[in-house]
Amino acid sequence: MPLQANAVGTSIGTLHIDVDDRWVMAYAAGVPDERSELFDTAAGVVVHPLFPVAPEWALIISRQSGSTGLTDEEARRGIHVGHDMVIEQPLRGTGRLHIEGRLIAVDARRMGATQTALFTATEADGTVVWRTKMTSLLLGVSLDGEPASLEVDWPHTPTAPSESEPVARRSEVRAIDAHVYSECARIWNPIHTDVVAARRSGLAEPILHGTATLARAVSIATDLAGVPLAAVQRVAGTFKAPVPLGSWFDVRLLGASPTHLWFDAVNADGSTALAGGLLGLSS
Repeated sequence: MPLQANAVGTSIGTLHIDVDDRWVMAYAAGVPDERSELFDTAAGVVVHPLFPVAPEWALIISRQSGSTGLTDEEARRGIHVGHDMVIEQPLRGTGRLHIEGRLIAVDARRMGATQTALFTATEADGTVVWRTKMTSLLLGVSLDGEPASLEVDWPHTPTAPSESEPVARRSEVRAIDAHVYSECARIWNPIHTDVVAARRSGLAEPILHGTATLARAVSIATDLAGVPLAAVQRVAGTFKAPVPLGSWFDVRLLGASPTHLWFDAVNADGSTALAGGLLGLSS
């Protein structure tokens, strides 16, 4: 079934979800990021800045709204192609969150249709913890209607300093890493772990999750810059090429200022896996 353009503005659904130290520590292990502060329950666990994608996925697969026109199988063909998250309040390892989603844009591409969702996570008193704009490419799905979008108030995206010299670090991707990330993050999509499902969706083989690539890049970029993970207040990037399992990619720190880091990720074959990487930092 085609993606319905007139669904822009409609609710994707709402979800109450409990977050605990076990989940956030497992997420960090699945990235993997071994910094001690991510596992220190005595001092208080620091939450990896990409952890919010995990409870957001719980809302995505709840499939509360059929207004998009997609079947469950079509929705699962989605490949993450764009991500922009703003952390409004410090992330915590324990507590109940209310997450709601709204479809804010649809478009058509050669390989399928894209949809952009806005997720908002709040605490019990209504305080916003984070907001995310997530864009997915739905392989083999057409768009019924014209491309459409809603205006959303969002921070501007600064340009990286052109004079900066890139500093790089390699990230090895094992053949089992998509399985590890799936279970630790609780983000399961068969195109990442099932050869048959991947090929049915038009992929040659299973690929690493886009959020796993981004999470690794955030970990490496902050480490290269000497910035603590707790200082990250914004994470943005565009996924350009899939990361094959059993391969590697280089994370390049392209620039740094007191308020931002710029980075990308390049696959072993020279293709750009992640472009326009941006981290906003607390002052």
